[in-house]
Amino acid sequence: MAGSVRRVSKRLKRLIQERFPERQILIRGTGAIRATHLKTSHQCAVAAGLALLLVWSVASPVAFLAIWHGQAAAAQRARALQADLAGAQTNLGAVQARDAALAAASGTAVAQATQFTASAARQIDALDAQTKAAIATVNRIISATGIDPRRVARPQAALPPDHAPDHAALLRDDLADLQSVSAFLGKMPLGPPVAQMAMSSPFGYRPDPWTGVREFHAGIDLRGPEGTPVYATAPGVVSFAGCETGYGEIVELDHGYGLSTRYSHLGRILVRPGETVALHQMIGLMGNTGWSTGPHLLYETRLDGAPENPLNFLKVSENDVQN
Repeated sequence: MAGSVRRVSKRLKRLIQERFPERQILIRGTGAIRATHLKTSHQCAVAAGLALLLVWSVASPVAFLAIWHGQAAAAQRARALQADLAGAQTNLGAVQARDAALAAASGTAVAQATQFTASAARQIDALDAQTKAAIATVNRIISATGIDPRRVARPQAALPPDHAPDHAALLRDDLADLQSVSAFLGKMPLGPPVAQMAMSSPFGYRPDPWTGVREFHAGIDLRGPEGTPVYATAPGVVSFAGCETGYGEIVELDHGYGLSTRYSHLGRILVRPGETVALHQMIGLMGNTGWSTGPHLLYETRLDGAPENPLNFLKVSENDVQN
């Protein structure tokens, strides 16, 4: 590597000496001639200076033009940016105006929704109050028969203490409660079994008409002419229709909810076991069958198989119930 550098250096030195050999210049003056010696190094320095001057004279205009063009391009970009900024500001103003309009509309909508919600809540509360009043009325009718209305009450879900009341949910629960107690009321034997009520023997203990021994009478005796129509006192299904010792010809109806009715000492049965009967439907004719001292109807009402006083049901006015 060092040898190559020396060889290149020698060639460059030889080339410079060939191009710029030492010269002697004669300058003629007044009455004399003076000789000036130009060394190779001096000639090289002059040549380098001339070259730099030439490069500067050529490069300066080019540099000036480049700077001018750069400044012009920068100014044009600045004008474009200013135009973009103005457009963005215009768009921003439009967006702000739109947002303000939307906020105003949203405020109006919220106010209207709030008013609507408050009005709906008042209507729901009014309906709930009416529903509660109807439930209370039905419960009073049920209680008048001696039956506890709670036997058909729907179980209520326990809510946490901090639970906010849901008016619509409360109304739905109360409507379901009203439907439940009303369904039970519709199955209660509140109708009369005969058109003309003439009681000859009450419910409870009494002397037996055959033996005179005090015994429990599970129903009431209603006297009337033989062949008097006997009616179902509530809708239900015929669970038994036939002859039974002591009771003669008897019809038993199942009304659901543990309620049942029995119609004994009939002269004729007009229904069959399994048949569905409606309220006030004729199910038989009054007679004198079984252990009977004369034409009459033994009418019984039972709850879960236990006898209840029929007068507790019959004393409820039919005007209080929509059948």
